[in-house]
Parts: sequence; structure tokens; C-alpha cells
Amino acid sequence: GGLSEGIPLAKGGLSEGISIVKAGLSELSSPPLARGAGGVELILVSGYSGIGKSCLVNEVQKPIVRQRGYFIGGKFDQFKRNIPYASVIQAFQSLVRQLLTESTASILTWKQKLLAALGTSGKVVTDVIPEVELIIGKQPEVPELGPTESQNRFNRVFKQFISVFAAKSHPLVVFLDDLQWADSASLKLIELLVTDSDSKYLLLIGAYRDNEVSPTHPLIQTIEIIQKAGVGLPERVSNIVLAPLELSHVQLLISETLKSPISEKIQLFAELLFNKTQGNPFFLTQLLRTLYQENLLAYDFPSSTWQWELGHIQAIGITDCNVVELIARNIRKLPVSAQSALKLAACIGNQFNLEVLAIVSEKFQKETALNLWDALQAGLVLPLSNDYKIPLVFEGAETALAGLQDVRVDYKFLHDRVQQAAYSLIPEEQKKETHLKIGQLLLQNTAPEARKDNIFALVNQLNFGIDLLTSEPERCELAELNLIAGQKAKAAAAFEPALRYFNLGIELLNSVFGSDEKETEVMSSWQSDYNLTLALYTEAMEAEYLNTNLQQAEILGDLILQQATTPLDAVKVYEIKIQMYINTMQMPRALDTGLEALEMMGFSLSKIQDLAGNEVILPQFEDLENLPKMTDPELIAVIKLLQSLNVAALSVKPEIGFQIVVCQVNLCIQRGYSALAALSYVWYGTLLCAVGEIEKGYHAGQLAVRLLEQFDSKPLICPVYNTFNYFIRHWKEHGKESLAQLQEALQNGLDFGSLDYVCYGVNNYCIYLFWTGGLLESLLNKQLLYVNLSEKIGNGYVAMEINVLRQLNLNLQGLATDKYRLIGEAMDEVTLLPQLEAANSAWTLFHFYLYKGILLYLLKDGAGAVANISQALEYIQSIMGFVSVAGHNFYYSLSLLAVYPSADAKQQAQYLEQVEVNQEKMQDWAVRAPMNFLHKYELVEAEKARVLGGKERAMDYYDRAIQHSREQGYIQEEALANEL
Repeated sequence: GGLSEGIPLAKGGLSEGISIVKAGLSELSSPPLARGAGGVELILVSGYSGIGKSCLVNEVQKPIVRQRGYFIGGKFDQFKRNIPYASVIQAFQSLVRQLLTESTASILTWKQKLLAALGTSGKVVTDVIPEVELIIGKQPEVPELGPTESQNRFNRVFKQFISVFAAKSHPLVVFLDDLQWADSASLKLIELLVTDSDSKYLLLIGAYRDNEVSPTHPLIQTIEIIQKAGVGLPERVSNIVLAPLELSHVQLLISETLKSPISEKIQLFAELLFNKTQGNPFFLTQLLRTLYQENLLAYDFPSSTWQWELGHIQAIGITDCNVVELIARNIRKLPVSAQSALKLAACIGNQFNLEVLAIVSEKFQKETALNLWDALQAGLVLPLSNDYKIPLVFEGAETALAGLQDVRVDYKFLHDRVQQAAYSLIPEEQKKETHLKIGQLLLQNTAPEARKDNIFALVNQLNFGIDLLTSEPERCELAELNLIAGQKAKAAAAFEPALRYFNLGIELLNSVFGSDEKETEVMSSWQSDYNLTLALYTEAMEAEYLNTNLQQAEILGDLILQQATTPLDAVKVYEIKIQMYINTMQMPRALDTGLEALEMMGFSLSKIQDLAGNEVILPQFEDLENLPKMTDPELIAVIKLLQSLNVAALSVKPEIGFQIVVCQVNLCIQRGYSALAALSYVWYGTLLCAVGEIEKGYHAGQLAVRLLEQFDSKPLICPVYNTFNYFIRHWKEHGKESLAQLQEALQNGLDFGSLDYVCYGVNNYCIYLFWTGGLLESLLNKQLLYVNLSEKIGNGYVAMEINVLRQLNLNLQGLATDKYRLIGEAMDEVTLLPQLEAANSAWTLFHFYLYKGILLYLLKDGAGAVANISQALEYIQSIMGFVSVAGHNFYYSLSLLAVYPSADAKQQAQYLEQVEVNQEKMQDWAVRAPMNFLHKYELVEAEKARVLGGKERAMDYYDRAIQHSREQGYIQEEALANEL
């Protein structure tokens, strides 16, 4: 049995390999204490082709099912490396088919679970795994997002999809075979799943040929990333390395298989087989089968023994073949019709179905199934279910088609080497032609509306035969199909395959005219099929950028700008360039590029300044229903360009940044509104509040929120809600009112992939909790949670920002070794401060000096508090109207008054003057939002009266501050007022 199944001995024996896999499974339902409830593991099984990796993994399928787990598997294919997530899709397709065999009630339960997990983003999954629609139904279109947001959304939704099947009651085991052929998108998904702390009850098993991967192979690099991410955590990755059978094992197997005790004859036979196969179980099995088929190993009935002659075996040279040649030799013994079917199946892939094979064979399914029968009998091809028998029972072609309508008949090759052997029988000069013909037949038999769903199967065949396409229409059609394939790959966050499809499309267009001169090629393609060429080049530019090939993205962008015939066609190039420069911190270059693009669109800087110079008359809420809509695509493109420059312009030239924002608002007022207006209005409100125009700024912010609702623009909820609540709302409403909307923004940002805003949001949520009287202990737990989330997203800057506040929290709770310095579990000011100054991280520097000043003030070090809070003033412009501005004002005044009694007369006058300036602002804020600022104003007034000797006034203001802070829930300031 062991021999016929090709099961090898792992190092230490087969049982050790199985026990390691079982241990990984058991951790899913009974994890070690170090891991906590549930977890995710990766087990890697490596060894030569045919060594028995798949057989080893399949040995654990029974115990997995016994524990009510789901075991699913997929196999990467050497001919399908351009198809993103090929093996993952295959695995989950089998899971969906498995679920569909359950009861109606069970399927309904799965539907409810999936819809709850996927929300409105179900199409993200069904676009990749269409079979899921059989459970959850047709899904609505999802909003179009930017590439980064789209990638973030895909990763999150797919993790939610997997989490439905990976539960304590039914852990999920996913076996991905032949990882050496995995596409980059699949490797990235594996990395995300294994390193994600939220993944539970999931065991990933991967098998790969270690002799086909180098240290620089993407698979090895992915494994290294996973291992680095798990430093300090329990081992996430286990390795099983399978060694070949030793000579003694082969002797034992031959002895038991042939029912003969180990003798000199057995030893010599085993040595011959061992020397040829080097102990490779699959090769050994195939060699024995071949010897039997060719009567070189025969059973003698009279003596009830197996007979062979070593001399005869060596004489015919069969042992000089490698395993592929050996299998090819056996395939040639099959009827010609079976050989033909196998060769076409090998072109399709390791797995194939009867319907597709019949199409490319240009035969009915019954005839195709009969042609495969001999290969099935020989064990070269295996059916994946008993459905393979159905086509054989129908007599007529029409009856067969009717009977097969709802039946999917699937097969797979016994082994990669069998597929390779069948493929090798196609003469080298005919391979391109064969693939091209397969692709053309599939294309002819695929309805136009179904092409997108089957696009990878189509283009991967047709692309093999690019050199054989001679007519312009054929090459243009294939270029368009590559565009569709690239767009589908990009939508699934598979940027490397997407780029390959786009580049192939460009290559097809450029070669239509057969010119060797590159410039002539480009001109010809732009002139002959402008729209297709523009789409391919623009998509390729974005894909180069997403693959961090920035120089090539620049080259393509410049080429498009030379050829674009309308400004609108060129806008996308500028948008990509601006984003590229912002992400690489080239803010001046981003601003210059944006202004150049706007000039091209007829919006020069002077025109922007003119528009910004007009008085802004904001609409009233009751006018919103009747606002004109902006439908002009060029105007919408201008608004998007202006918005893309907000951050760069405000950081490089704030006066131009202000004009750019005001220009957006006036454009909306004069020319009409779209969903984008919400973002323009919230930025405008932010800037107004920052310069003290709070009433108008608050109105602009409220309009932004109302516009979101009016246009039902869910992808903009995260940036608009965050900005409104950070910079605007607290000037008119209680700070605690922002907490729920910030949480809503967090969830929306995760749904739509706005991960930068998610990180900013969790940071500012923590700050709001601190300022509005959150309990330090519960706040500490949230801070740690959001530090981990920011790090997982990859935003170390925000994690650091949260950690500064977390360290203040630790100090305030007495959990720091030096209570006067921000040094401890979360951060070390000695090492962090120089890094912040070197990077000119103004936002974090402001908060660092403010928090340090608050700490020292509360510890009665007034001089230290004044020094730090004064230092924070250098960076206060960076935070505009953020809530911390008021906190800075409050503690600055208190610190100055704390050192007032010990200062000389000149210093006292300066301190009082600064306090008066601060109080003038605080009083203005208190008039508009007394719930946030009145008690702060009153407490400073009490302290001022105290140091100036006005005891009765001081007593009165202390009492007011205590009462009002208590009423508004600012417990930390109530306590401070009582203490003072």
C-alpha cells in the first residue's frame, strides 16, 4: 500500500511528519497557553518532486474531518503563474461545492454568516470566486476606490470571508500545493493571514520543491518576512523536510510488494531501482508499473512468485529514462485518441474539466470522456468525483448535453510529472499553435458577457501564441483581453500579474505594424487605436507605481503626456504622479506637478487665486436638496486635482494651500456639487476654525456631513468624519460627541481601505478620550490595541504617536521608573526626541512637549512645565484647530501662574500678559462651546486671582470650575480644580 500510494518516509519516519501536521491541527481547537484562544499556523512541507509531499499532507485529512474541521486544497500550476490567487481560488471553490451538498437550512445559515461578514463588499469576493454567488446570491457593485484603498479593502474582506469558515467549532485547514509556482498576490495573502493577529482557528499547509527555490525566490522571502514578524511570539512556522527513501527502505518495499523475503536477488533488484530513482517514491512506483506493463516483471502462477531478469531490464535501456521520459513512454502506449486528449488537457492545467476539454478537442463530451477512459484506467488521470461516469452512459449527443447540463465533470493528473510528460509529447514547434488554438476555441465558445469571468483562462492560452497572430484585428482583440485581465488582477490587489498583462497588451499593439523603431511603433499604436492604447499605457503606469517601479512609471507617464489628445486623458497621469511624490515625501514636487496639471485644465494659479478671492457664501441646510449637480467630467477632474494638492500645498506653501481649498468651495458654489464637495467643505471648515472663524467653519463642516448623506458617498465617510471631528466639532459641541462618529469612521475606513485615515483616526480617538475625561486604565488598553492595529497596517509613525500619549498615561498611573520623564514600556524620550527633530515631525513634537509639560505641571515642577509647553509653541501651526490647541492654552496658563510667585517683576508682567492673551481665546471658545471650555477658563481665572491676592474672586471661580467640570464629565479637570 505504501509503495502504490508513493508515500515516503520523512526524516525520522513518516509518523513524525504526520504528528507535526496533527499538532498544528490540534492547536486550532486547543491552542497552547502562550498563544491564547485560537490562532494561525503555517506548516511547510518541502522536498523533491515525487518525494510524497502531497501524500503526507493528505494523511491528516481524516483526523481533520473527525474534529469537524474543513480540509480544502488547491494546487499552483506551472502554466498558470499569471493567474492571481489560482490555488486559493481552487481551494475555496471546492469548499463552496462542499457546502452546497449540505441541507437547505445549513446553506441558509452559511448565507447569513457570509453576508454578515462581507457586508456590502460581497462582490469583492465573488469577483474572485464566482461560486460564492451560489450561496449568497448576486452582489451589488462596490464603489470604485484608488488602488491602495482597493488593495486594503480586498485584503480585509478576504480575511473576513475566511474567518467565516475558520471557527472553534470547525477549524479550517487550507493545503496549498506547489508553492514554488505561487503568484506574488497569493504569497502576499499567505503573509497577511499568518501574521494577522486577528486570524483564528486557521492552519495553512504549504508544499514546495526546495530544489526549485533559491534564497532570493519570492516564496523564501515571504517565509522570512513571516518569521521576522513573529519574533518574540510562539513559533508560527513549522518545517517538514522530506528525504528520499534509503536503500534499506526500497529493499523492504520490494520484498513486501513482491511477497518475497529479502534475498540477494531482491537486494540486487532493489539496488538497481534505487540507483535509478535515487529513492524517489513516485519515480519508483512508475518504474515498477512500467516494468510490469512491459512484461519485464511478471507473475509466475505455477510457482506463485514474481519473476524478473536484471539483464533483460538493463538491456532495453528503460532504466536510462528519467521519470518524465518514462511516463511519456507509457502514454505512447495508449490509443492515439487518448494521447491527444491528454496533450490538450496538459495545456489546460493540472486540473481540468470535461466541458472545456471537449471544446478544445472539438468533440462532444461523451466522445471526449471515452477518449480519456484509457488514461483513467492507466492511473495517469484521476476523476475528482464519481460524476465522471455520467457522460459514459448517454448514447446520443443531444441526450448527453442535456444530461450534463448541471454536472461538472472534473479530472486531475496523477502528478505534475504526468502533466509534464503529456505536454512533452507536443512537438516544440507546435506548442504555441496548440495553445493559440485552445484559446481561440475557448473564446469562440464564451459569451461576450462571460469573458470577464473567464478572462485568465482565455488570455493565458492566447498569450502563448502571440507570435503566430498576424492580423491587426486579432492582435488588437488580444490586447483588449489583456487589458481586461490586468484590470481584474489589479482589482484583486495582484499588481505584478496586472503589470504583465498590461505590458503584453502594449507589446501586441506596438507590434501590429512590424516596425523595429520604437518611436514609430508607439506613434502607430496611438494613431490606430487611441482609446485602447491610452487605457493600456495609463494602467501600466499605475501598475508600475504600485509595484514601486517609480522610474518606469515616470517614463510611461511622460510618454502618455506626449500622446494624450485631451487634457482629460492626461489627468490620470498627473494624479498618479502627485500621489507618488506625496508618498515619497516630495511635497514641493507634488505641488508643482499639480499646478502644472491644473494649468493644463485651464486653471492657472492666478485663476485659482481669483476664485479664492471671491467671497464664499455657503448654502443653508434647507438649500441642499436643490443644489445644482456637477456633471462636467473636466470640472470633476479639476476638483480631484485640487483636493490631491491639499496636504502638499498646506505643508509647502500654506497661503497657496488655503487658496486651493477656498477655490474648491467656490467652484462647487458656482458650478455645481458632487460627492467630492464633502471633502472640499470639511477642509474649508478646518481652515476657518484654525484661524478663529468658528461659526462659519462649523457650518462648513456640517454641510460636508450633510453632502455625504445626500450623495450617499460611503468611501468618503472615513476622511470626512475624521476631519470634521478632529478639527471642527469640538468648537461647538461636547468633545464626547465625536467619539461615536470617530468609531464609525474607523469601521468605514477598514471597509473601504482608507487605512491612512484609519490610523490617524485611532490616534485622535485616543487623544479625545484623554481630553474628555476617559479613565486612564481603560484608555491604556485601547491605546495598546490601537498601537498594534497601526503597526499591523504598517503605519509605524502613528503607532509612535499613540505611544507618546500611552507613556504619559503610564507615568500618571505610577507605572514608570522615572516619574518625571517619559521613559518606559511605550517609549524612551532620550532616543525618540532626536529622531523626531531629525525628521521634523511637527505634529508629534508638539504633542510630546505638551504631554511632558502636563506631566511636570501635575508633579509640581512649574518651571519644567513652562519650558516644555513653551517649546510646543514652535510646532502649534502643524495641528491647525485640533482639540489639543485648547489643551495647550489651558496648561500653558496654569503653568505660568504656577511659577508666577517665584518670578521677578519683569517675568511676572510677561507671564500675566501671556495668560491674558490665552484667556481671551479661551473666553471666546467658552462662549461658543461652554461645555468644553468654560470650566477651563474659570479655573485659570481662579488661579490668576489667587496669585494676585483676590481671595474671594478665586474662591468663586474655583467653585464654578469644580461645578461645571463635574457637570460636563471632565473628571480630571474637576479633580485638578479641587486640588488647586
